[in-house]
Amino acid sequence: MTSANSAPQSEASPASEKYLQAGHAVPDPSEESKPSLVDKGKAAFAQARERWPWINHLVATVERYNDRRGNVYAAGISFNGILAIVPIIMVGFAIAAFVLASRPELLDELKNAIVDAMPGQAGDQLGDVIDSAIDSRATVGLIGLFGAAFTGIGWISGVRVAFTEMYGGRVDRNPVMSKVWDLVTFVLLGVAFAATMALTALGNSGLTTKLLSWVSLDDASWAPVVVRVVSILISVFASWLLFTFVLARLPLVPLPFVNAMKAGLATAIAFEIVKSLGGLYLKSVLSSPAGIAFGPILGLMVFAYLASRIVLYASAWCATDPINAAYQVEEEDERLRPVVLAPTTQVSPVPRPGVVVGAIGVGAAASAVLGWMMRRR
Repeated sequence: MTSANSAPQSEASPASEKYLQAGHAVPDPSEESKPSLVDKGKAAFAQARERWPWINHLVATVERYNDRRGNVYAAGISFNGILAIVPIIMVGFAIAAFVLASRPELLDELKNAIVDAMPGQAGDQLGDVIDSAIDSRATVGLIGLFGAAFTGIGWISGVRVAFTEMYGGRVDRNPVMSKVWDLVTFVLLGVAFAATMALTALGNSGLTTKLLSWVSLDDASWAPVVVRVVSILISVFASWLLFTFVLARLPLVPLPFVNAMKAGLATAIAFEIVKSLGGLYLKSVLSSPAGIAFGPILGLMVFAYLASRIVLYASAWCATDPINAAYQVEEEDERLRPVVLAPTTQVSPVPRPGVVVGAIGVGAAASAVLGWMMRRR
């Protein structure tokens, strides 16, 4: 018999009864309220985005790249770029042919070197090919120029559309003048690329070694390291100028050069890394006959796609930079009007009495005329 002063027993909750019936221990409510590892990671990432703005900028860059179909544009730019290389190579061969035609002694040295290097009759056949190519240099050059202009306009147009997409949308352009400006931009980009290659070649030409020899430091143990570092810095600097021009002038927005300098420098560094990896790749694949046949082609395709993605990510970085908020493209809302499909049934109305009487009169008159004609026969 229980006493009246005894404390009442607490009733178990339905959830606790379920755990007890199943033979499990009742979980501690404090443990259920603890956040999971995923929730902790999300919270830590949100705090990091608030603490370091560059992380928030990086996330915005990736989101903008994915939202504006960056991979699709990168694939299109790569394909059109490789297609545009063929007529440019034709123009290069034509220029080389004009140079060789104006210097017969250099042409003879080239042909003799080829004949000596190739076994059997292969050298003589290649010599004939060189002669025929030099004879048709004007035709090859003209075809290459027209082909480069046609494919170059298509490529630069796709590049400008892709870069502008990173800023939020597309810009309406004049169908005629846009082609003219795209051709001018393609030529300017070619000149800038040639200047970049010349500056890079100058850094790798041994100029640094000559400068060290003038001060009697070329025999120092650290001299090769200095030469290598200087050549890399010159290459990065030249690429920085090129990509700053690309990021500032190819998008169809009035972006200042200063606003694209940070992204241009990051792109130049990434491009230098990709070039170094590409050199290692070619060294590894050119050691076998299959690699010699397919390695350069595959390497060119991969390099073009990676370079396109890097530059598009850089453009998305510029577009999501707070200092470039005033240069965003706002697309017009071109939503289709709703189409309402409703069945339409047309019911013939009941003829009016006057119409019926008139029809009867016309029929009677026609019958009388027909009977009179029959009687005449």
